[in-house]
Amino acid sequence: MQSKRQTCSVSIYNEETNAISTFHVPLDAIAGVVAKHTSFDVPLDDFHNRIDDDFARRFGGMILLALASRSQFLKDHLSITTGNSTETRLKE
Repeated sequence: MQSKRQTCSVSIYNEETNAISTFHVPLDAIAGVVAKHTSFDVPLDDFHNRIDDDFARRFGGMILLALASRSQFLKDHLSITTGNSTETRLKE
């Protein structure tokens, strides 16, 4: 059986439509771009290789924080809880 191509999820906040869009893109289509940028690596070993609700919450929160770091609108509206159950708002 031939292995499937590696893919990426690319998330974008569009200020004009006020929507977050996620694209499913083959890695080889954007490999040159990916090579020139910093990644946010999440070792699955740190989560005992469990991709559960807690992992999904933390991973999704990380993506939202990254998007909000570049958008004043998202910064102003971001209200999530962190691992210590306190509300976090991203400040400038």
